[in-house]
Amino acid sequence: MWFRGRTVIAMMVLTAIAASMATYAIFEFPDWGFRPSNGKPGVASTEVAEGLQQKDLDKFNKAISLIEEGFISQTDRSKLMDGAIQGMLESLRDPYSVYKSAEEAEKFKNDLQGAFTGIGAELRVENGSIVVEAPIRGSPAERAGLQPRDILLSINGESLHGLTISEAVSKIRGPKGTKAKLKVQRNGAPEPLDLELVRDRIDLETVHSSVEEDGIGHLIITQFNEDTAVQVAEQLQTMESAGMKALVIDVRDNPGGLLKSVVNVADQLMAKGKPIVQYEYRNGQLQVESALKGAKNNKLYPIVVLVNEGSASSAEILAGALKQSANAVLIGQTTYGKGTMQVSFDDELGDRSLLKLTVYKWLLPDGTWINEKGIVPDVVVPQPNYFLASRLPRDYVLKYDMTGGAVANLQTILAGVGFPADRTDGYFSEATKQALESFQASESLAVTGEVDEETAQRLEEVLYVNLQNPEYDKQWKAAVSKARELIDVAS
Repeated sequence: MWFRGRTVIAMMVLTAIAASMATYAIFEFPDWGFRPSNGKPGVASTEVAEGLQQKDLDKFNKAISLIEEGFISQTDRSKLMDGAIQGMLESLRDPYSVYKSAEEAEKFKNDLQGAFTGIGAELRVENGSIVVEAPIRGSPAERAGLQPRDILLSINGESLHGLTISEAVSKIRGPKGTKAKLKVQRNGAPEPLDLELVRDRIDLETVHSSVEEDGIGHLIITQFNEDTAVQVAEQLQTMESAGMKALVIDVRDNPGGLLKSVVNVADQLMAKGKPIVQYEYRNGQLQVESALKGAKNNKLYPIVVLVNEGSASSAEILAGALKQSANAVLIGQTTYGKGTMQVSFDDELGDRSLLKLTVYKWLLPDGTWINEKGIVPDVVVPQPNYFLASRLPRDYVLKYDMTGGAVANLQTILAGVGFPADRTDGYFSEATKQALESFQASESLAVTGEVDEETAQRLEEVLYVNLQNPEYDKQWKAAVSKARELIDVAS
């Protein structure tokens, strides 16, 4: 199965797709000395006071009493407690440290195991806004046009500003087959975008592979969950049996996942003893995680890694580890830049609720911290603009002499379907009309030179088909070219 590097066209309303997914990328890692009083890896008990002092308890109890006795509406003690803990996490001003109630925690654990109902995007809260960290490859979010750092403004007309992740997800989720209309603010766009999804359930496979006739393997990893390393091992064995000579690993739009998963994946692709990642606690102490087993039968082959701005956290760990410890070549665009790690405390609170807390930095094998910077690839290759196209309007017709962002988007799509206009500046010129008429004629549509609902739908469908074709993927073609070059050098 082929998945393109950035499938971001928004017309996928005709495909059964899903509604929403909570942030799922967390890290689990070996304990190396930092433990609170309960014995869980985390903050050293010698560094902080244990529990609340009496003055803290008095203040807390007084606040609850005032709320329960004086608030205008009936209150729920359990919700007050959840809110208090949520407030503590929000005061840290860290978008990756979150609290989830027992019900939310159960959904979170299911998501980690690869089955969820959602749009397939990792979300976070930043300054009160719901921000897309990365859409998952081949997911509804990607098909609908969501991009890293998009801000979700509203769902079906309801504002998402000021909500927690869990609150936003509860609004986005809904019965299978119902529509979710998202309003999205994108950096650089003059006005918000309207994207429409159809809710459904997703059972996500995280690993796909194929081997080209010239011996170049293509391994796509869409996220790192509990089964990913096992799937990678199986796919590598299949590809090696098929005569693979070089490997292209594709982690574009991979938002991350479990640290133990990516470490186990990296271990299979480098020599035993090579460093994979470093962990740094707040006191500066470092620990290096190295390959314990190494590549099977010491079989090492040239590796190229495809990355983009949606490659985050665990995906960046893999890319950085393979670059520095397996001589891999990185191709694509600068990665997201998430250099912190979270521990999920799921037993400590005693009621099945969950606290996910940022406790470590992670560093590249050479000690570089890529947080908010990302990893710059060895070969920078941007995709054509039509990979970033969005949904065409359905509530009005685009026609000659109009101007604006919708027309610029049309001109971008026309280039992607093989009928480029004379300009891309958003003016509906005579040449734009002629290009559109040529497209309509080729698709047996009414040749009007205008974009009505039928023409908009067909433009988007044809673009989607084209973007599944590797010939349209400049990053993939660059990776294949580099892989062939490395094969020649190795031989």
